[in-house]
Amino acid sequence: MHLGVGNVSSDADLGKYYQDIAPAIVHILQGRISKLDEHGIPYLEDKGQKYYSPVSIIQYGLMGHDLLKEKDDEEVNKKRFITCMNWLEENKQEFNNSIVWRNIPNKQYSLPDGWISGMYQGQAISIYLRAYQYFQNESYLETARLILNSFVYDYSEGGFKRIDENGCLWFEEYPTNPASYVLNGYVYCILGIYDFYRVTKDENALNLWNECVITLEKNLPKYDVWYWSVYDQLKKQLVSYYYQKNVHIPLMQIMYQLTKKEIFNKYAVKWQKNLNNSFHRIVTQIMYRIQPRLKK
Repeated sequence: MHLGVGNVSSDADLGKYYQDIAPAIVHILQGRISKLDEHGIPYLEDKGQKYYSPVSIIQYGLMGHDLLKEKDDEEVNKKRFITCMNWLEENKQEFNNSIVWRNIPNKQYSLPDGWISGMYQGQAISIYLRAYQYFQNESYLETARLILNSFVYDYSEGGFKRIDENGCLWFEEYPTNPASYVLNGYVYCILGIYDFYRVTKDENALNLWNECVITLEKNLPKYDVWYWSVYDQLKKQLVSYYYQKNVHIPLMQIMYQLTKKEIFNKYAVKWQKNLNNSFHRIVTQIMYRIQPRLKK
């Protein structure tokens, strides 16, 4: 399976998502990464307990939207899209003058109940704007505007915004202390900001997008090791082969197509070469095993 570059555009008509994530729908339909409940909503299980992850539902909805745009089994995919939008509507919460979705505790990053992720807040903007354009429902546009309002709240205020020691602006997938700065979560997040600019031509959204692009330009080298790439700046764990192929590389290709900034192409090409190099893959497999011991 390959989740490559999708519809990369700056047009006001959004169309399909930037990345072609639709092929990953088989993971959900076959119950490998999540299962579908009786209403057709993806859910996860942990020690026998069922819970709903906003990002899984948003991404499943985006898959349905993109398949719908392809005219693929329209009735089924329209239902998927609507079902996910209905869940988001029913579970959204007010946070000051914004709209958010909250998560259960996260063990990997030691996050308490109720934390908010910048990644799915950005992807929520992306799905709401596509729902607005597909269904011509103004309430979806207004909700997208309220979601964007959540981007002003700092980590210290219960939000997910961070300014690092070099003055770079971040929106955290996992708002941790110390900061984690997950690469893919940041990119998926800011693609939502760019979607908002594309649809509304809001100058504040454009300025925010441009500032985030600068953050990526300055910090991309921190995610590179000579043989592979790492997931974040806190744990610095090596990504899997699947992740390198289907997340980091296509996201760099998307950013290059949107910005024409060579640094994104540089890392897309470099990480693709790592992926294709059998020696680098062997080194990575060895490091998967010894890296945790070295950290101890």
